Amino acid sequence: MGLCVWAAWSGLTVNHVTVASDKIETPLRLALVTDLHSTFYGDGQEKLLAALEKEQPQAILLAGDIADDEVPHDGTEALLAAIGEKYPCYYVSGNHEYWSGEFEEIEKMIASYGVTVLHGEGQWLELAGESIWIAGVDDPDGFQREEQWTEQLETVMAQREEEAAEAFSILLSHRPERTAQYGNSGFDLVTAGHAHGGQVRIPWIMNGLFAPNQGWFPQYAGGVYDLGETTMVVSRGLCRNALPRIWNPPEVVIIDIT
Repeated sequence: MGLCVWAAWSGLTVNHVTVASDKIETPLRLALVTDLHSTFYGDGQEKLLAALEKEQPQAILLAGDIADDEVPHDGTEALLAAIGEKYPCYYVSGNHEYWSGEFEEIEKMIASYGVTVLHGEGQWLELAGESIWIAGVDDPDGFQREEQWTEQLETVMAQREEEAAEAFSILLSHRPERTAQYGNSGFDLVTAGHAHGGQVRIPWIMNGLFAPNQGWFPQYAGGVYDLGETTMVVSRGLCRNALPRIWNPPEVVIIDIT
């Protein structure tokens, strides 16, 4: 498995990750989109959509904070309206969607565009003759108690073991820092966002200055991480807000499973 060199240091970038597994015979391509926060990339999301179209993913994984708690949802809806009919799309919640106080409305809006919302459950996805199992857990801020998040994770772990023990399996989660739980989960691939690349980066020296729930010099700000039998891919996300992104361009991650 490896991470390709970035195409540019400013503007929207597309990064490529390869994950190898003997559970897959036909190569598959997925796009990981996180932390949009309703940011626009051109009129009607034309730049973001063109980037996705060029890569031709077979499915899109939306790992939280696609909508925002302060920004209107126009940018979110523009993206979903275009991808929901074209690709199989799977979504899990992020913290900002809960912070909005209107999560149920956001969830209904996302589902209305044909996106599958995963709440502590999994399902089969058939792609190019391959059967893969995709599950998702909600952001911890959606629960009143921490143990409720753990229970949801344990539920999808048990479901995977019962229904898809021999299949390639993917867990969508917003938070990247919970590696102890992910590494023991049995999933082949975990996808996450949330860290926004640590906001400030120095290439090859510092992979992020600060990230929520990780603090200064976060270990899991963006990239590919080996968690034993599980690979975790963390996107630096697409948000362009008041906080500067220094040497940290917004990104879409393309995951090739071979």
